[in-house]
Parts: sequence; C-alpha cells; structure tokens
Amino acid sequence: MASTGYLSQPGGILRILYLGVRNTIEGIEDAALIKSNNIGNAQLVANTQTAGVNKLGCLAGTVAVMKGNAVTGAGAAPNDPVVGLYVNDLAGNAYESSSAASSDKGVYVHAFGTYEANIYETHNYSGAGSILANYTVGKNLYCSRNGYLTVEEGLNGGTAPSDAVIIGIITQAPTASDPFMRFNLRI
Repeated sequence: MASTGYLSQPGGILRILYLGVRNTIEGIEDAALIKSNNIGNAQLVANTQTAGVNKLGCLAGTVAVMKGNAVTGAGAAPNDPVVGLYVNDLAGNAYESSSAASSDKGVYVHAFGTYEANIYETHNYSGAGSILANYTVGKNLYCSRNGYLTVEEGLNGGTAPSDAVIIGIITQAPTASDPFMRFNLRI
C-alpha cells in the first residue's frame, strides 16, 4: 500500500509507463465515490494491499466498467463490460481537489499501454488463501468482484469463465520488496 496526497492518505497508485488513451467522456455513478475498499466480503477484508486504505471511492487502478448509458463505475465480475482502469482515486484526498466528484467524470486509461499498479487482489475468492505467488509473468489479469485486478485464482472457482474479459498481461510480478505489478493493458 502506498501513500498519496498532501496528507499522506493511503490510496491507489497507477503508474503510467507507456500511455494508451486517457478518457473522461463518460460520467461516474454515485457508488463509485462511496465504494468501500476494506469492508465487505471476505476477499476484500483479507486484501493486504488495501488493508490501511480507509478512504471511500474507487482507487487508482480500479477496473472501470460501463454501468449504464454513458456512466462508469467499479467492476464487479470478470465478464463486466470493462472500459479501462481509473487513473486517480475518485474521491480525492481531504483538503485537496476532488475533481471526479465535482465534475462527475473519472479519468481512466484504455487502448493498450504499459502500467504499474499497487492495488490488486491478494487472496482467493473466499479470502482464505493468498494468491500472491500466482502473479507471475505472462498471466492474464481479470476484474474481481471488488473491482480490482486479479489473476484467475482470485475469481470464483479459481478459474476464468469463458466470457471473461482479459484486461492485461503481467510483465513484472509484484514482490515483497516491490509491491507494484507491471502489466500491458489489453482493452
């Protein structure tokens, strides 16, 4: 977990190494600004990357999906209509600009590119077992039920359904000394 912002509030970081396309055309649903990042199902509660994140809202690196007509929000399934990854924490930080909340727009990246993220699932669907060792070079990334990137071991049943959207491919696995996962975006 990393600190972001003037007051060092923990949140997500999405490092842009080679930019695809940034998009802010679509609006964001209200739920994207109040999403919990550490309270909820067992998988979310067990996540070691979001353990100290108390802020609400989609974090940088959260999977952006279409939620309605011209509206995006956090993903909730591997076969959701994925449009990209959010670039910033949507709710912003205290005493700083909250541009997503004020503009009803969430910046997300899509159309390929290379990125690094520090927010992803760390446990299996039941929250009982770590999946960190499964983040290996060449593995596909999907959307988890919590809207985070995950390998198929983090999905229900431990496998990707046939209609799952492949969001990216891991090019550098996270480690204990470097928790950032590098990947090439495929959407």
